[in-house]
Amino acid sequence: MATDFKSQRFQELFDALDPDRNDVVGKHSFDNLISRLAHNSDTNIDDLRKAFHEFWSTVQSRSEYRSNLSKQQFVDALNATHMRDFDSLSGRVFASAFGFGEVTKDKFVRYYTAAGSDEATAQEDFTRLHGDRDGGLHRKEFHGGLANYLHNSDPASSIVLGIV
Repeated sequence: MATDFKSQRFQELFDALDPDRNDVVGKHSFDNLISRLAHNSDTNIDDLRKAFHEFWSTVQSRSEYRSNLSKQQFVDALNATHMRDFDSLSGRVFASAFGFGEVTKDKFVRYYTAAGSDEATAQEDFTRLHGDRDGGLHRKEFHGGLANYLHNSDPASSIVLGIV
């Protein structure tokens, strides 16, 4: 059984994917996010679209392949999704958004503001993931943000996939 904070995290993710507040998420929700990123960042949009669509298919498979999910259906489906599916998406998002090396703070902030975050929060998130060290953020640090998001009940523990 999922912990309460994990379900709360998934509710936050639902809210981030439902900016029009129509109380459902679906493939269109990821397409809206991808559209924002296509206009406002230098992300490899085709790879990102494929990664998010494959993740959505996985989530759908956990919820009887419904085309749209209510908040509770979405939370239940994510609770039934395997960590390896989140791991795979994390790696693919990083590669699509930032390539395979390290990412600079400026590029990280551009991605996260395009996804809907404000600049100050994006800068704080970069520092939280990377610390105050010189150099850029690595994939392992980015993935650590996802793991922290899913497993740490601290409200300011991390971010996930450029969405929350």
